[in-house]
Amino acid sequence: MNFDLFEHRLLRDGYSEKPMTFLDPEPNAMLSAVTGIALIETGSRSARERWQTIQLRNLINHVSQRSAFWRARIGSRKPSDVDLARLPILTRQDLRTQVASEGSLLRAADGFSINSHATSGSSGVPVNFFVSGFNANYNFVRNLAQYFLEGRDLTLNRTRLVDAGEADSSLVTKEQSWIGALSSFFKSGKSKEIKCFNLRGDESRRVVDELKKDDVGYLVAAPWHMNAISSSIDLDFLKPAKTEMWVPFGAEIEPKLAQTFADLAIPVRANYSSSEVGLIGAACNEFSGHYHVATSNVMVEVVDRRFEINGVSLGKVLITHLHSYATPFIRYDLDDLACLREKCPCGHDGPTIYNLQGRARSVVKHRDGRLSLFFPGQALAALTDFSEYRMRQTAIDKIVVELGGRSELNADEIAAITTCLQGFTGPNFNFEVKACEQIDWGQSRKRPGFRCEI
Repeated sequence: MNFDLFEHRLLRDGYSEKPMTFLDPEPNAMLSAVTGIALIETGSRSARERWQTIQLRNLINHVSQRSAFWRARIGSRKPSDVDLARLPILTRQDLRTQVASEGSLLRAADGFSINSHATSGSSGVPVNFFVSGFNANYNFVRNLAQYFLEGRDLTLNRTRLVDAGEADSSLVTKEQSWIGALSSFFKSGKSKEIKCFNLRGDESRRVVDELKKDDVGYLVAAPWHMNAISSSIDLDFLKPAKTEMWVPFGAEIEPKLAQTFADLAIPVRANYSSSEVGLIGAACNEFSGHYHVATSNVMVEVVDRRFEINGVSLGKVLITHLHSYATPFIRYDLDDLACLREKCPCGHDGPTIYNLQGRARSVVKHRDGRLSLFFPGQALAALTDFSEYRMRQTAIDKIVVELGGRSELNADEIAAITTCLQGFTGPNFNFEVKACEQIDWGQSRKRPGFRCEI
């Protein structure tokens, strides 16, 4: 933990001017929340585990009172007697059933705003659910808390790339600060949001030109954004644009892209999160591939360790969201594969996820039962031009490849692509390579390069 407030630049007029008051209410509440998160996640293990047990009991009591669906799952046990590990696993279909039959378990009289939300759709059709205003506020504060926990410089800018369906007049949005209510107390950098459409040709150059106009600072962008830009423009421009860190989201990072950022000496912090529950784990800044569990938000289990990738035994990740009072997520199966340990090798005294392989649907299934990773994007980009790609394993020996931004592919291109991809999967796969002007991503907000559909 690196939580030294004196490292951050305080504004001269940041303290309250009211009698018998140190800070004004809004920055005081936010700073209190940030401090509370830091204390829970980096303080006493016994105190943290006691707090989690009480919060779980509160959640179980809530769902027992308001949900027939959850009463059937919990049985006759009292909330204080519930053993989390003995509760049934919550699947996406279970989630759909509960939401369709009961709606939100929070009511207007509870004093919280209630909003509908949905998953990204990366595993198929998006799943709808409900969240409270507390959830949205927590997600913002928890993201900000990571900057304090790591001692990151708040005075750097924060630049975010976001997907947009079609062009409009608001291509770039700027704000004077990105730290919310704390902007009246701490000096911070500026916020910029750049809308991305089809990142090819002129569109990539537009985004790159916009990135060059101001210091980038913290770059918040999905791997598919960086892959698309790098297919036509060298990412070396990020260094003179003063990119201090890349914070990716939404998908796994291909090894070659990770190496590109390593060569540029730009650190990467790929936190582990989901649409359903928010932050699950924050990347360790000492041991790559390790994620300190956001214990102020979730409890994590890894079960059914029968999956093997590259000789490593992995299990399914189950998440219990301690603040999920609108739509409960208790032992929810994210369909992710990983390992879990009680402490991080860096010394962090809290549960740590490692060997995270993303969705179980993001690995190739072989006829002999093996699973393997599949990150061919940059290798493809070196062979031919395209704006985006999608690969789907539709049978045990078949993978369909779609290359966007192309009206046709010649025989030599198809042969080269097939040979390249078989170098990743082995020779026992048939590849159907198709050109398309634009890939139909359906309702998905994410754009996974590969998805297993069997």
